[in-house]
Amino acid sequence: MKLDLNTYRNIGDQKADKFVNNYFEFDTKKKLLYEALALLKSNSDWAQFLKSIPEAKWFDKEIINIPLPDEKSRATAIHFFQSKEIYILQLLGLLSLPYCYAAAEGAEVLYQTERMYKDIKTRLEETAGFVKAMMQLNTMDLKGEGKVQLFKVRVMHAAARYYLKKTKWNPAFGLPVNQEDMAGTNLSFSLIVIRGLRKMGFTISYEEQMSYIKYWSWVGAMLGVKSEILPANGKEAHDLDRTIAKRQFKTSEAGKKLTLSLLNCFYQLNDQSEISNKEIVGFMRFLLGDEIAEILDLPPSNFPFSKQVLLKLKITFS
Repeated sequence: MKLDLNTYRNIGDQKADKFVNNYFEFDTKKKLLYEALALLKSNSDWAQFLKSIPEAKWFDKEIINIPLPDEKSRATAIHFFQSKEIYILQLLGLLSLPYCYAAAEGAEVLYQTERMYKDIKTRLEETAGFVKAMMQLNTMDLKGEGKVQLFKVRVMHAAARYYLKKTKWNPAFGLPVNQEDMAGTNLSFSLIVIRGLRKMGFTISYEEQMSYIKYWSWVGAMLGVKSEILPANGKEAHDLDRTIAKRQFKTSEAGKKLTLSLLNCFYQLNDQSEISNKEIVGFMRFLLGDEIAEILDLPPSNFPFSKQVLLKLKITFS
């Protein structure tokens, strides 16, 4: 996968941006959109939503042009997630999110949108809700939530671009929530999760890895990421991750502050009955590796080898 990622740093999501710009330029229309989005809970609500927001029909055309992965591959990916759900959801907070913070320019977007670090608990809950909604066989059916979840995320990304471009945004960072950053975030839900599971002691088959990466590439396409920047297999995912990391991973104040906010959230939620706050840092460092941990200014801390062994035993017998 040889791509000029510099080009993709200045590309957003044209259709979502046009839609959001149309509504956000007028306070009455923006209020109408927010009210309609608040009532949009499941796919069965979509028809009613269109009565209030008919311009959203552009998303129906998008869906038609982005076919689901084949049934066998989709079933394998979803079974893979559901069989390891508790661990994958933990990894989203302990690995995927801080991994994204290591990308300095992308972290700047998250930091400047404020809510991402001032209300991190809600952000974690919403991310878990999105992932669980997507990892259902009926996610695009009337009884599912996938369609409306995907639409809301595209609107959220477009809103971030809309507002940040009106601030003193540094154009050297590229467009806020650009194609490269979205592709990197997509990898954090697929390849990076698989990498974390293996580090925790899971054995993952080639079929499971392929299916999971392909499924999340479909999710990425539904979120407006261009198909040519999405990996079709494990090697492409690995190569894209290495390329983005080499280009983007470096120490930044935004990345360090976001990581500290994330840790503080974990500390507040942790009752320390099974793992101490210090060991949370050690576990995060164990998953991320020392190089990325240093980029994020994680406090020095070890995750005891004995706990690594116990973790693997717990996984083996669970």
